[in-house]
Amino acid sequence: MPLAPQLHCEPGGAFRATIETTFYAMRLAGGQKFAADLTSDMRRKLEPQYNYAVFLAAACSLLDEPFRHFEFVRQTDRERWNPAAHGAFGAWIGTGDYSVERRMAPLKQERMRTAMLAQTVITLELLAGLDAAVHSDLFNAINPERSPQGAEALVHKVVRKALDVTVDFEQKAQRSVFAPVKFDVPSAVHVALALEPQFVATAPHIALNTPEGAPSTHAPLTDPPAVPSPAATAATTTTTVSGPQLSQPLRDALKRSEAQALGTASTEAASTNTAQAAVPADSAPLRPAPIDPAAAGGSRRNATPQSGPSDDELNEVLGPGAAMIKEFFKAIAGDVAAGKAKVVWEEKVWAVQKRLIGAYGITSETLVEQLRKRSLLLRAHGNDICIVERAGRLISEPPTA
Repeated sequence: MPLAPQLHCEPGGAFRATIETTFYAMRLAGGQKFAADLTSDMRRKLEPQYNYAVFLAAACSLLDEPFRHFEFVRQTDRERWNPAAHGAFGAWIGTGDYSVERRMAPLKQERMRTAMLAQTVITLELLAGLDAAVHSDLFNAINPERSPQGAEALVHKVVRKALDVTVDFEQKAQRSVFAPVKFDVPSAVHVALALEPQFVATAPHIALNTPEGAPSTHAPLTDPPAVPSPAATAATTTTTVSGPQLSQPLRDALKRSEAQALGTASTEAASTNTAQAAVPADSAPLRPAPIDPAAAGGSRRNATPQSGPSDDELNEVLGPGAAMIKEFFKAIAGDVAAGKAKVVWEEKVWAVQKRLIGAYGITSETLVEQLRKRSLLLRAHGNDICIVERAGRLISEPPTA
């Protein structure tokens, strides 16, 4: 079904709009704090239920839109589909043919009609185990008010914003308005090498044609050896095993890329010392060697000295246990030392902004509770959490006067 004449108007547009709305709703729900006025135990219990309610409400908010804008006529008896009387469209139409006719004027938008259709989708089994408050917010958020009056429930707000994002992206797509790409797009050669890393393993067999100790003049830099000639291939079939067969466009792209790279390398080598220009043929780079990101990251971590408090300092101030709090102090101390995070020294206390805390896998409420237990919290008001000096020194030394 199409969704509406102006938006998602292609066949299957209603299904695509539902998928997009549900996706945006779940993305928005990930940054929200449901039941923020309840205790931590209640929040841990209800937060998964609220996320589930957001999913169901977003999936059902557009159920009435195709029926509002179009009439679906069964060709066998010219009967028009009415979801309230006929139920699901697929069961009603079966395998017969039907036509879609646009209404002269769309029906008035009624949230009650959408909620009635949602009851055929959201069965009792799906609602089992939901708290009464979550159940109420779920049905109040289906097909939300576009301009709510008064207090707005968080589930209602998330679904409403998800619908707005869906409409906004669809309108931009129709106008071909796309955000510019802010990163370097890799070339097709690099993408092909990443998808077929085993192609790198074929490089060593080229060096078998060159005897050990042979001068570099036997392998000119301007001739890329990526695709050997048929004669050379026939001469080496008895001693080497051919690599995986790639498509001709990919081989051409690899050849052009290597020729450009080797040509640049030869130009740079010619401008430097002549003695350094002679490189053994078997060490000439054919293509960038594959890099293991985990190994590269590990070498950087090993090369960088660890910043932050030691375990003895953490145990002295925070006491035994509390591994989560210790990891928080280690992480934020490292970021402060690297200039990635900022804490403020004021009135002999350290002030940490609450918005920074969530990035370290801990909520501000948990941090305040743990600091209060250890008598390390001075105050927590507004957007700042003020830590006493001896705990703040775990993060950074106070500035000198």
